[in-house]
Amino acid sequence: MKRVLQILLFFIFAIPGLALGQSKIAGKISDVKDQLKLSDATVMLLTAKDSILTGFTRSDENGLFSLAKPDTGAYVLIVSYPKYGDFYTEIQSGVDYSKLAIGLTNTATLLQEVIVTGRIPITIKGDTTEYDAGSFKVEKNAKVEDLLKALPGITVDASGKITAQGKTVKKVLVDGEEFFGDDPTLVTRNIRSDMVDKVQVYEKKSEQAERTGVDDGQREQTINVKLKEGSKNGMFGKALLGGGTDDYYMGQLMLNKFKGSQKISVYGLFGNNGTTSMNWQDAQKYGGDSGVSYGDDGSMSWSNFTDPFSGQGVIGVPKAINSGVNFSDKFDKDKHTVNINYKYGRLSSDGNDETITTGLINNKSVKNVDSENDQHRANLKYDLKLDSLNLLTIRGGASRKNLWSDNKREAYQFGQNADTTIAENTRELVKNNINEFNFSTYFTHKFKKKGRSFTFDGQWKRNEMKGTGHLNSDLRNYSLKTDSTTDQSKVRNNTSDVLSASISYTEPLSKIWNLVVGTGIEQSNSSSIVESFNIDGEGNYTQLDRRFSNNYDFDRSSNRYKLAVVHTTEKFKFTVANNFNNDKLKQFNNYTSEGITRSYFTYNPNVSAGYSFTKTKGLWMNYTGKNQLPSLSQIQPILDNSDQINRYLGNENLKPSFRNSLNLNYNSFRVLTGNYVYVGGNISTEKNPITQNIDTLKGINTYTWNNVDGKTNTSLNVWSGVYFKLSKKLGLSNSPQFYVNMSDNYNMFNHQLNKVNTTNFNFTYNFKRDTKTGLNFDLNFSPQYRLMKSSLERNTNSNGFVFASNGSVEYFFNKTFKVYTNYTYSYEAATKAFDEKFEQFLLHPGVSKKFLKNESLVLDFMINDVLNQNKGFSRSASTSVFTQRRYDTIRRYYMLKLSWDFTKMFL
Repeated sequence: MKRVLQILLFFIFAIPGLALGQSKIAGKISDVKDQLKLSDATVMLLTAKDSILTGFTRSDENGLFSLAKPDTGAYVLIVSYPKYGDFYTEIQSGVDYSKLAIGLTNTATLLQEVIVTGRIPITIKGDTTEYDAGSFKVEKNAKVEDLLKALPGITVDASGKITAQGKTVKKVLVDGEEFFGDDPTLVTRNIRSDMVDKVQVYEKKSEQAERTGVDDGQREQTINVKLKEGSKNGMFGKALLGGGTDDYYMGQLMLNKFKGSQKISVYGLFGNNGTTSMNWQDAQKYGGDSGVSYGDDGSMSWSNFTDPFSGQGVIGVPKAINSGVNFSDKFDKDKHTVNINYKYGRLSSDGNDETITTGLINNKSVKNVDSENDQHRANLKYDLKLDSLNLLTIRGGASRKNLWSDNKREAYQFGQNADTTIAENTRELVKNNINEFNFSTYFTHKFKKKGRSFTFDGQWKRNEMKGTGHLNSDLRNYSLKTDSTTDQSKVRNNTSDVLSASISYTEPLSKIWNLVVGTGIEQSNSSSIVESFNIDGEGNYTQLDRRFSNNYDFDRSSNRYKLAVVHTTEKFKFTVANNFNNDKLKQFNNYTSEGITRSYFTYNPNVSAGYSFTKTKGLWMNYTGKNQLPSLSQIQPILDNSDQINRYLGNENLKPSFRNSLNLNYNSFRVLTGNYVYVGGNISTEKNPITQNIDTLKGINTYTWNNVDGKTNTSLNVWSGVYFKLSKKLGLSNSPQFYVNMSDNYNMFNHQLNKVNTTNFNFTYNFKRDTKTGLNFDLNFSPQYRLMKSSLERNTNSNGFVFASNGSVEYFFNKTFKVYTNYTYSYEAATKAFDEKFEQFLLHPGVSKKFLKNESLVLDFMINDVLNQNKGFSRSASTSVFTQRRYDTIRRYYMLKLSWDFTKMFL
């Protein structure tokens, strides 16, 4: 029967194949250096579209081979031989491939580099994926960000966030060095794509692993932009100026001078339309994209803003300045490496905000916020290669922030019958000056025996905050039928010093096993002084209010011990680390001469393992066990009367909770097609969790912290995604992604145990066409459904449907003229917590025209929010408290922009 089936399959597949036109691929395989004939070399023919194997053979004793190929379609020929680099070449129809001469290079000199004929777009070098920049089509004068969008397996969203092979890119380097610190967009939106030779994608090892040669399993997805040799000597930059209706404006100036290893860069940005931040994490801070985020406690939030300073959102129309200068160079045959940068930023805004809370707590607040933030920051990094075995790195930094705000707020607390129980009217003026300093030194000594090393790490940090303020507050408690007025001047003075040192020694036990031992100490000393003064009979603020004045000293000393074993082979990496911490916490009240002391000795294990099936396919696992220590603010918080509806009390009897976390990730990337698949999951449990007890029985909200003994918080996250091309000819690609979050968490409400269950389903689909001719688009669709229920508040939940979509569409009439639009659509269904649905569609159309022979001058006309629907809005849910916010934000305006890209290269 088996034989019959084989014959049947032969006739089904082989006979029709013979009916098709075929041609021959033939040639000779030899060593490129010694011209040795290579017998039994593997020869494979794959379809270029989806990498399906269509032909296979081996070379004979003379290195000769012959293979049949259909006459239609595009293919890829791959030749491999043990201990030699692979050979890749494209096979097109209508070309004679009957007399190929293929030379392979031994890996001893090749270092596993993929050999290509002509200009193959993608190659593999060890664990690094390398893209040839010239093989990918982008617009003239495009930036690195535009080039990345064209590379298979790499995506860049509207804010500049980069994902490569399913993982978020944390660093973007230029020729292997940092450029303007940790801001990737200063590379991707500053450097021109035509200056780039190669783009490398790899997982960067930790600094200690790179120095010692012992892999500790820590990775950061990294992109390295390698410049062409001819692009390393010259000046280039960009100037942009824009003006619009309703007094909106923006401007940019970026200037770079490269000379060999020396790089000097200056940039300045200003405007009030929310586009002055180069950092992708800040780019959405003024509204636009809608997303869902999940907290460690199972809380969830979906909003369309992110605040660059406090994470709470900029209210109103911002006026911002962002500028910086960077210098880096290498001296004395790369023995000395210096990187210095300075940044200055200023942000001011004025707007209104309305917040409504329902669930276990019901209140409403309306506030006006007028704020101004001013910041200077400087950083230095110096590397000294003493010799081939010793490396010293010194880092230093300093910053100064001046923060000012004027907050006016009306707040109301409601009872179960929707009647007002408390009303508060507050105005608070705050002015703070903050200084921050840091210094660190990192020394590594490698012994002559491979794998043996010694490292020393020393750090010092100091923070200083001096501030003044004034608080006016009127509070009416309808439940207790009492009124109170606060009129106080406040003085704040906080300092913090942290000094730490650690040493680590690595000993090779064998070629694949290493032992790591280490110890470290950390001493933290801080003080917090808040003085509140009431008005005296003469109208001066001289009477100290001790109830809302604090003078605390906080001290913390930590001793850490580490014992780890590391197993490393080409395919398998395994690490078991045992971490022991001895922490002592002390708080002393200088007003009452009373103190609190706590000591904790904890064990925090870590196990990680990774297996590489191939260079582009791997499975990774990580387990972490960690004791969550109570913070000093949970043990004894500082009393604050700026919000008299919400008060916080401490608990001296808190115990550590213990958290287990297991992560699994699988990634598979196909170099020939750019397709990738990723699947991941995380499960975490927290035993005896530290949770809030909310007490509303006296009309106000009193918060304390308690261990929920015998209970366990749990959280499960599962995600998966795939990226593949739909049509290479049409430039179509797509990426479906799926995410599920489920959690059970506990808290206390009026001394009753409350269990909160949350479940969230999120599906995202990306559909893209990228050809830079005719119609192009990049569209994202994300339907979501969330469920949340509370054991104490069964009649109020936040179950509901959410749909978000965003993207861009552009049409090229020719290479110098195009029309385009960006859009964001958000929909949130009504829930029991909020009976009103939310829906908005933001559309930002524009037209662009390029001028001059080199197309370096660009004129843009665009309309922001042409439908005038942008409404500052967010909803969030946590532990049976549901919050909705509405706030002022940027709405419709028209703007004309003129930009000029300039380049001057030196021979």
